[in-house]
Amino acid sequence: MLERDVAADVPPADPDAPAAEPPTGPSRGARLLWPQLVVGVTLGYATVVHLLTPGFFQRGDTAAQFAPTWWHLGELVRDGAWPPAMDPDSWQGGNYAAEALYGVYNPLNVLVWLAVSLSGDLVLATFVVKAVVLAVLALGTYLLAREYGAAPWAAAVVAIALPFSGFTLYWDAGSWPSGLMAFAYTPWVWWVFRRVLRGASNPLWAFVIGVLAVTQGNPYGTLALVAVGFALVVEGVVLRRWGGVLRLVVVGACVAAFLPLVYLPLLESSDLAVRSGGALFENSGKLRPQIGDLFGLSSPTYVPGIRAITGPMKVPATYFTWLLLPILPWLRWGVLRGRGRELTALGLLTVGYLLLAVGPSKLWLFRWPLRVLEYAWLGLAVLLAVLLTAGLARTHVRWRLVGTAALVAFTGLHAWSQHPSALRQVAVGVAITGAGAAVVLLWHLVRPSATAVLALLCIAVTGVTVVAQNRTFGENASSRGWYLPRDVDALQERFADRQGLTMQFADLKPLQNRGRIGELKAAWRHYLPGSMYHVAGVEAVNNYTGMGYRPFGRRFCMEYDGLTQKCGYRNLWDPVTTGQPPLVDLMKVETVVVQPKLAKGVVRPDDWLQATKNDDVIVLERAGEVPWPQARLSWADEEVSVTEAATTDRWSERVEVADTGAGGELVFATLAWPGWEATFDGRPVEVDANRVGLLTVDLPPGASGELALDFTPPGRRIGLLAGLAGTVGALVLGAVVLVMGRRRRAGVVDDRDHRDDRGGDQGGEAWLDRGRDEAGDDPADGSGGRPDPTV
Repeated sequence: MLERDVAADVPPADPDAPAAEPPTGPSRGARLLWPQLVVGVTLGYATVVHLLTPGFFQRGDTAAQFAPTWWHLGELVRDGAWPPAMDPDSWQGGNYAAEALYGVYNPLNVLVWLAVSLSGDLVLATFVVKAVVLAVLALGTYLLAREYGAAPWAAAVVAIALPFSGFTLYWDAGSWPSGLMAFAYTPWVWWVFRRVLRGASNPLWAFVIGVLAVTQGNPYGTLALVAVGFALVVEGVVLRRWGGVLRLVVVGACVAAFLPLVYLPLLESSDLAVRSGGALFENSGKLRPQIGDLFGLSSPTYVPGIRAITGPMKVPATYFTWLLLPILPWLRWGVLRGRGRELTALGLLTVGYLLLAVGPSKLWLFRWPLRVLEYAWLGLAVLLAVLLTAGLARTHVRWRLVGTAALVAFTGLHAWSQHPSALRQVAVGVAITGAGAAVVLLWHLVRPSATAVLALLCIAVTGVTVVAQNRTFGENASSRGWYLPRDVDALQERFADRQGLTMQFADLKPLQNRGRIGELKAAWRHYLPGSMYHVAGVEAVNNYTGMGYRPFGRRFCMEYDGLTQKCGYRNLWDPVTTGQPPLVDLMKVETVVVQPKLAKGVVRPDDWLQATKNDDVIVLERAGEVPWPQARLSWADEEVSVTEAATTDRWSERVEVADTGAGGELVFATLAWPGWEATFDGRPVEVDANRVGLLTVDLPPGASGELALDFTPPGRRIGLLAGLAGTVGALVLGAVVLVMGRRRRAGVVDDRDHRDDRGGDQGGEAWLDRGRDEAGDDPADGSGGRPDPTV
């Protein structure tokens, strides 16, 4: 009856009237509003954290390893060295290609290195880099949620929440930027790979983003790429999108072709690494959450009882978002029933990463399973956005309110049970979660259609949570605090007296472990940890290393962060082999810096002068010149007559030998990393290492000529060829898909014109459905025929 009444009121159409304009979608500005908000708010919240706690993003490896190494890599690039695969002058810490996680083949990282090296403030430069990466992560999460059909407002809510989840903010952003960058690539990889499966994106884009993820060099990022690709292939098989599966497999193979370039140096050098020993699988319990810890995902102040770097965990490492648990009773779970097949990859990845997160402490290259929890939270974020898009329920309000109250109370009880003495801390978390839920649900019940305001409320509560957590926990005390100088100019001025190759012997871990921050800061007037000597403008043996060079580190009792024990200082003055000079001469060290307590009872040679001595530091300087000052050659057997030696570039040495006599050995002041090759008088000769790891070459008797010593990262030739093959394959695949797509569209247009010429719109819906099938958007596959959500 209603339909008839409405129809009766509609005037007949005027045949002479112009055709109505087809409905148009939102303007470009409107479509970009939410992603712009995501980026802006993420940058804003990160800035708030930095302003409240300036050292927040400068904890652990960031301070001692990444910030100074980024600075040094920027200097190398500005000197024309790209890719900076190895710096022999950085000793243990200079094999950047073998370390992999610096991403020396990733062109985007060059921007990071240059920006840091041009900055006069290390802390500020590091913060800017990390804030940008957090924003990239947020935008990628937004796009991924939109790809799964989430509304813009819902995608924005989860996209802003994820970068400020516990592990991502306190550990990746606070200490481990390589992990943060690897994680930031993951939603982009997932987004573009899924679009390739659907036929909505050219595979060439998936290749570009996939290669960037692989060349970042972090194993967790590579694992994520493989996992995403596998899960999407399974999804494609379930949906019977055979063309999409084929495209995905081919482009995945093209991306995988870059794996040798990135990881062969690591594998070839792994036998020398400090971490190469131990079982393939083991469980030490370190950074391994228990299943019960995962229930703290919505408690902003729940601190899991797991072992961290410096002792017990002291930050909410398993936190995801305050919104998830309180909103559970209000979600319309029924919307997932018809979409099970198209959510296959989402389910596989989320469940798979949750299982890995509670798995053993070490699985081959992958240790500390807490690191993979954020990947599970990414899957949950997308799922939450999809459910929010369906709208919150409005039936059985009383029982749903009871459920929300019970879940909020559970978060408090759970947090208090873990730390009963931290009642005030627990109360803060419960208050935020409860108040946030109350505000959001009240608005939903009053104005259910005003989803934009609902999203803004959720985002605002996320900001309140970030501030409250910062005021409660401050910096991540579970990670090492270095409190290093930030002013580059002042640092270089302070250490300007360190001339030539410098080696430091200092044990400052007791100050750090006991939290004696004032004394630790005072120590930086004389000593520097990690790779900070790079920033100070000093050529130093001491550098941070993630892998180490085992014989060298053992000889000097040197830890990964460049700090040493007394045994190392004592061994410096001893020869490696009878008949050779002391190790200090073989290394061509010109300045030695040592703590007085480490120097007691150690006798040094007479040709070393004491430039400084007080209660804090002793500085020794070599009295004479080192032999062959223009080369790394440090010693030649007395039978060998060397007329000239020179370092021709960073990776090359040339030595002119007049006569080898009965044959003999040459020793070079550099480590014998795999990749060094030598020829003598045009013929290959073997490169070896002494017991400390210094590079040596044995020359044959009765010969003369030029010794050429050159370094090439292991596997580079294979890696470049494989990468070239992958690039060609991706270009061919992209061109084929592009041409076929144009032909298909041209065929569809011709078919439509032919139908129109026959005088009718009959078959228009069939044409539309066929076009959707070809684009991979067949409504029958469970996607509902949704338009392509690019933003």
